Amino acid sequence: MEKMYANVSAETVKVLHDPNIETQDVTSSGMAGRQQFAKSNHLKGAVVCLGLLCALLLAGITGLCVDYNRVAGDFEEEQTKLLTETDQLKGEIDNLQKKLLFMEHHFKMGWRHFGSSFYLFSTVEKTWEQSKQDCVRSGADLVIIDSREEQVLEEGRA
Repeated sequence: MEKMYANVSAETVKVLHDPNIETQDVTSSGMAGRQQFAKSNHLKGAVVCLGLLCALLLAGITGLCVDYNRVAGDFEEEQTKLLTETDQLKGEIDNLQKKLLFMEHHFKMGWRHFGSSFYLFSTVEKTWEQSKQDCVRSGADLVIIDSREEQVLEEGRA
């Protein structure tokens, strides 16, 4: 067995770190073992740090996903609310346009707006019944002046 180690001095031992890497000479005083142990500890520390970093990244990504889902839910709720409000506003616009057309039509026909009512002052003399029938055909009623403001409006038409 001594012939096997004949070429190796007692002071030097060849330590193989990796089969693909060249061997390194170290003294037999245990330096190779200490270096390997130190490298092993460094590698273990690096692996632990990388593991912790991965865990933190996973926790961060999970938190972001939860927050994203909450925000997406809030967005959908707000979008639904806005669409409902938009539909209501479109309905109001349609009603206002109809009122505007109604008012424009009546103004063109000689009607006057006062308060919340429209008035048409006829210059044609008719009986009460004839005037009432004309009003009903127009979708209106004969006015009964029951306020000072209406009286002033009637007097100011001339």
